[in-house]
Amino acid sequence: MVPTDVEITAQPKWDVFENNHFAMRKRLVDIFLKVANKQIIRMRAGKRLAKIRKRFRDMGVNNREDCKRLVAEDWKESLNVRAEGEEGE
Repeated sequence: MVPTDVEITAQPKWDVFENNHFAMRKRLVDIFLKVANKQIIRMRAGKRLAKIRKRFRDMGVNNREDCKRLVAEDWKESLNVRAEGEEGE
């Protein structure tokens, strides 16, 4: 005989990772990779920014016009270097 007057006191719960240890580990690795990638990108951007600021100081860039002039000169220089490399081939 099966008792019919049993009262269930526990509430149902839904936990995806309760018995799935591989999914738990994969989730932790995904979180770590996301944070590590963000940190690497921030470090690279910081290094680039420091180099740009140093170049601006060295070249005497103080406003937008100076910056536009510097970019135009750099662009011309890179085109000349590329053209010289193609002529030598």
